[in-house]
Amino acid sequence: MGDESGAVPSSGAKPTIQSRIARLYDEYFSEIVAGLTSTYGLGPPDPEDVAQRAFANLSAREDLDHIKDSKNYVWVAARNLMLTEIRALGVRSKYASYLTQDSFIEECDEIDPERVLISREELKLVTEVLATMSERRRNIFLAKRVDGLSAEAAGRKYGVNRSSAVRHIAIATEQLTKALARGAAKARKDG
Repeated sequence: MGDESGAVPSSGAKPTIQSRIARLYDEYFSEIVAGLTSTYGLGPPDPEDVAQRAFANLSAREDLDHIKDSKNYVWVAARNLMLTEIRALGVRSKYASYLTQDSFIEECDEIDPERVLISREELKLVTEVLATMSERRRNIFLAKRVDGLSAEAAGRKYGVNRSSAVRHIAIATEQLTKALARGAAKARKDG
């Protein structure tokens, strides 16, 4: 007896959820990414990241038996994730636009010696923190944040899977954020 894709388990036993998801991923991931790309473009959000999240959400489920058409289920989940991300990006963009209106721009556009000094100190802190990181973490972080690669592409470039790349990026971001916060607190204290 086959499942929704027609595959028949070789042992006659029901396939595990993870094996079913792995098979679905192998069969449909590229097709779903292509569909998201043709419908919504290259991003942001990155169609590969969205498709990965759709499969991750599917793998978190305890039971797949009630899903009659797994391919369609993952496609709809990926499409919904994409739409949610696009809406969130629109909200963030409107908020950023609101923040940069009128007098705020005038205040931020002024370059004075104090701002230059603060920027140099922050750059020095960032450089120091990056130097303390492992080469792999630093490279993955820079590939994502500077070169604009997706987490998956950055991981692939440096020989790790997407979840490891995401972990490296998160840890690097946290280290940098904490260092910059400490630097700002020290500057307030000294100033």
